[in-house]
Amino acid sequence: MYRSGNNYDRMAELVGEIYIDYNIHSFPIDEKEICRKMGVNLVPYGEFPPQERELLKKKSSSGFYVPPTDETPPMIFYNNDIEEVGSIGNMRRNILHEVRHYVCEDNDEKAEDDDLADYFGKYFLAPVSYLIALKISNINQIMAVFEVDYEMAGFIEKNLRNRRKRYGNKIFEYEEPLLRHLLGDQFDDKMRSLEQEDKTVSLSDRSS
Repeated sequence: MYRSGNNYDRMAELVGEIYIDYNIHSFPIDEKEICRKMGVNLVPYGEFPPQERELLKKKSSSGFYVPPTDETPPMIFYNNDIEEVGSIGNMRRNILHEVRHYVCEDNDEKAEDDDLADYFGKYFLAPVSYLIALKISNINQIMAVFEVDYEMAGFIEKNLRNRRKRYGNKIFEYEEPLLRHLLGDQFDDKMRSLEQEDKTVSLSDRSS
């Protein structure tokens, strides 16, 4: 199901703000470099001896965010064992999931926050509005452009497909700053092309 509503829309808008603020122009994004620029320390579970790793996994099998203190910077601990997290795409999404907790200053565990953070992580890897603007529509294209694995590309493609069923090629106002940032001078031409495509589909539906 394509998630819509103020909270999810705000997550997409927030991704756009970060892309602009940190001058992210190309794909695949480098989530580790983004954390470095934000001043967030990334700590893989693999840096710890086995017994301590087990304690970290008891806290979270994927990763967790630790807010800053007077003595320490914000930190993201993440499971870098690909077999345990399922795929590289999951690991990258998990890191970005925790970035959302950092950016939104989440200090407690709420199911809604985790759901929003998952949405944020996937959208950060491959903004749906960008897929629509470039007419990227299948799993192989998603894998090639964003360098995600098959499983993650499948999640992204499903979200894209469900959104198109509901809204066609519509680009929402809160998504436009990100697309202007990524597309530059191509923005207006891409928007006209999408509008024309939707009109053609609409006329075809009426005549059938």
